[in-house]
Amino acid sequence: MVPFLGIVRLTLKTAVRSNIFQLLLLVLLVCIVALPATISGDGTAQGYIQISLKYSLAVTGFVLSLSSVWLGCFIMSRDTETYQLHMVATKSISRVTIWLGKWAGIVLIHLVLLLVASLTIYFIVQYQYHRQEFSAAERQRIQNEVMVARRVYYPVQPNMDELARRELARRIEVNKRSGRAVDESQMAQDQMYQDIKREIVGSYSQIPYGGAREWQYKNLPTDYKGPVFLRFRFYVAKIGGNEQRASSGLWIVGIPFPAEEETGTKNITEQKEIKEKKYNFSPYPTTQAPEQIMSGEFHERLLNTELISPNGEMLVAFQNFDPSRETMFFQLGDGPKVLISAGSFTDNYFRAVLVVFIQLLIMAGLGCAAASVLSMPTAVFLVISYIISGSLAVLLSGTTYFSGAADYVGSYMGKILLLFIIPLQAFDISYFVAGGELIEFSVIGMIFLQYFILRGVPFFLLGMFLYRRRELGLVIRK
Repeated sequence: MVPFLGIVRLTLKTAVRSNIFQLLLLVLLVCIVALPATISGDGTAQGYIQISLKYSLAVTGFVLSLSSVWLGCFIMSRDTETYQLHMVATKSISRVTIWLGKWAGIVLIHLVLLLVASLTIYFIVQYQYHRQEFSAAERQRIQNEVMVARRVYYPVQPNMDELARRELARRIEVNKRSGRAVDESQMAQDQMYQDIKREIVGSYSQIPYGGAREWQYKNLPTDYKGPVFLRFRFYVAKIGGNEQRASSGLWIVGIPFPAEEETGTKNITEQKEIKEKKYNFSPYPTTQAPEQIMSGEFHERLLNTELISPNGEMLVAFQNFDPSRETMFFQLGDGPKVLISAGSFTDNYFRAVLVVFIQLLIMAGLGCAAASVLSMPTAVFLVISYIISGSLAVLLSGTTYFSGAADYVGSYMGKILLLFIIPLQAFDISYFVAGGELIEFSVIGMIFLQYFILRGVPFFLLGMFLYRRRELGLVIRK
């Protein structure tokens, strides 16, 4: 343990003396102090706090990740190229201990910097928010929608895969009965299945003019008495683009009532049966007339907790009254989502900081692993290329429109790369904090398992193995 701690102390001293590290610290200081103080947002308390949190946390994570990679490559290669490792390796200290000590030292110094930066951002945002002159209504809204941790509930979705398989079987049967030729090769079947699934998903997300779509939610808390919010975003005519405009629609909520009328006083057993029984919903419009809503932007609507049935279900619907009679699109990822308070903003904020720390663990390890056998410039180039490849793989795998074989090849390549590469986008969850959405520990655990254990640790072990096998006598400084 003593040799390990000694390596950690030497690593900390070397890191502080690095000129590039000092430059990155200056950049970090400017980001955490100047960025929250200069951002004004859209003029509202909600916009200010959201932009400040999102940008500040994202920039802090990026700068510290860059610093972790640089220090990992710098310290591992410097000790080898300056022959300092030759002296240490002659002692009774294993190279694995040296590797772990250097990695732990880099992680420790960045953990301290992360805590200082995150606390500074937290208090600056709080100070700027409280000192600005916002109305009481705006402050109440920010407390309910941003300065809180709300658990997100998504609507029950139909099994798109099962629907696509059934529709594929139906079409094949219809073609056979009509005497049409059917290509039964696996490639053709897969292509038809993907096309049918895309049609089903597209039709489910569309609401034609005059039509309505309803969403059902389950497993909601039945004893909750606080505010319930509905977050949504829709598009008009087409998904995305800069041509979105104001449209009109009507939200309709379902008021629950028992499927069978209940009379008399109920004992405990009968009350339990009531919660397990089925409830119907009576439609009730939230406004007397269709309201004007801007498309392409997220909106939140305050709902009544009495809309949640005793068995934890809720029903909402939206009717399209677009003035130009265009179709509306509600993407599956855009909700509408139900948000219910489940924790404090401070707790949620430091959950996001924990995710950034996991990112730093991985970035420092990648830098150390690459520099275990490569020179510093080559190691830095390799790690940066690895990170960029992860970002590109996310874009390729997320392709939804296929115009040819190249699009399919790119999509499959992106999915294969993501099995081995760690994308930086996986750690960017600042939008959860900015939107007041609770970062579940299950999400943090999944990030740790998928990217640190399953992807990061194998690279670390490979770096240790190569570092242990490296011939120091072949290292000659020119």
